[in-house]
Amino acid sequence: MCNAKCVMRNEFFNYIESMSRKFLLCFHDISVWNYQKVLPEILSLKDLCGRGFSLLVIPCTDGAAPDAVRGFRDTLLQLESQGFELALHGYKHKAEFSQGRSYMGLVGMSVTGGEAEFAGLCEYESARLLQCGLKAWEDMFSAGETDAGLVVHAKPVAFVPPTWYSNKYLPRQVRDARMLYEDRFSLTTAKGFRYASPVASFAGLPASLEKVSIAFGSFIMKLPFGIPRLALHPTDFPQKNGVIRDIVRVAQSNRRKLVHYSEL
Repeated sequence: MCNAKCVMRNEFFNYIESMSRKFLLCFHDISVWNYQKVLPEILSLKDLCGRGFSLLVIPCTDGAAPDAVRGFRDTLLQLESQGFELALHGYKHKAEFSQGRSYMGLVGMSVTGGEAEFAGLCEYESARLLQCGLKAWEDMFSAGETDAGLVVHAKPVAFVPPTWYSNKYLPRQVRDARMLYEDRFSLTTAKGFRYASPVASFAGLPASLEKVSIAFGSFIMKLPFGIPRLALHPTDFPQKNGVIRDIVRVAQSNRRKLVHYSEL
């Protein structure tokens, strides 16, 4: 009996240890309009990290020329072939009028300048907008091969609502679509397993809070639990380039392994 208890205890501590040695690097807001500009930053970070990381894609390409959409798609697939993973980041990342948005959803919209497109939606509107995002993804990644001979990825591995503002129906709807769901404080797999996941981000912060955010990013990479995230945005570059690299190095010096959503 004692041996069995010892084995179970060791397995438990080994599990906790494995969880404490992981982190996520997530590059948000990649769109048809900015992908060429952020591509050098993405590749430079890959060299630092030693592998690809998670790319959060805005799938709507309304108004873009066909050649631009094709270039966007082919670039994403090329990155995927190089070890990056692709996740769905809302639909337009800019909210449209939606009936049934709650008061707190309207507050979220106001705080984020209208970017919290899933904030406070009713069940029907949340499901409709999620399906719009998935349909836009499918339209861009059409079946078959690209001009470069790359096989198209069928489905995003995760869903991250823009600005992390959400509604009470969205987590279940995302998991029903067999994707991992990310909120501001945690990650929930399609099977419902939830990981504590503090996140460091610089987007939208006033200059007075920059030093606090930088210190927090380094702090969470040193925690003995959870799977911390470093959430990057195109607006972070080039100003935060050095800070971002410092936080990644803190994670590496604490023997954290960079993982993908699909590996959780």
